Amino acid sequence: MNNPATSTEQRLREIAVTLSSIGNNGLVFATDVFDRQRYEQTRSAAAELMALISDGTPEQLLEIISAEHGYMTPKVDVRGGVFNDTGQILLIRDRSDEQWTLPGGWCDPLEPPSLAVEREVEEESGLTVRATKLAAVLDREKQGHQPVFAYHVYKMFFLCEKISDGTPSPIETLDVDWFDVNDLPALSHTRILPSQIQLLHDHWTKPDLPTAFD
Repeated sequence: MNNPATSTEQRLREIAVTLSSIGNNGLVFATDVFDRQRYEQTRSAAAELMALISDGTPEQLLEIISAEHGYMTPKVDVRGGVFNDTGQILLIRDRSDEQWTLPGGWCDPLEPPSLAVEREVEEESGLTVRATKLAAVLDREKQGHQPVFAYHVYKMFFLCEKISDGTPSPIETLDVDWFDVNDLPALSHTRILPSQIQLLHDHWTKPDLPTAFD
C-alpha cells in the first residue's frame, strides 16, 4: 500500500526507478532476443516517466540509466560532519548550485566509506580529518530530498574530527565556513537537509547515541 503522504511526483519517481532497475537487471540475465528488447523498452519507459518530473530529456535520462552495468544496487553518498570547539558545523558552498552543504560525495570503487569521507572533506574544504563515528545510514528516498537522481541512493553520515591545524579554505568549492546549526545558510536540498545537520549535532553532543538508520 502506498504511503498517503507520498506526493504524486515522488511516487512517479519511485515507479521510474523501479522500472529502470527491472530493465537493467533483466538485461544482465536475459539471453532471448525478444526478452532483451522488452527490457530495453522498460528502460526507455522509465526514462520517459522520469523526464516528466525532472529537467532532463528522455534521451539524457536513458543515457544515465543505461550507464549502469550489472545488477543495479543503490549508490553510496558519504557526508562528513566536522564541528569546531563552539559547536559550529563546517559547510561548503557547492559550485553546481551555489548553495551550502556538508562536504562529501560518492564513494569510489575499492574505497572504504570512512576513507571516502575523509578524502571528500579534505578535497572540498582543505582540512585533514579523521572519521570517528558513523552517525547514520539513511535511505535518500525517505528523507524528503528534491527528486533529481535517476537512481537509488544510501547516504552515510560520519562525525569527523579535525587533525590538521589552520583554517578551512575552498579547493573544489566556491566557499567554506563554520555555521551555527540553528542559523544555517541556504542549503542545497539535493544533498543535505537541516534535519540531517541536526542529527549530526545530536551525535556530536551525545557521543553514546546509537547509529540511526533507514
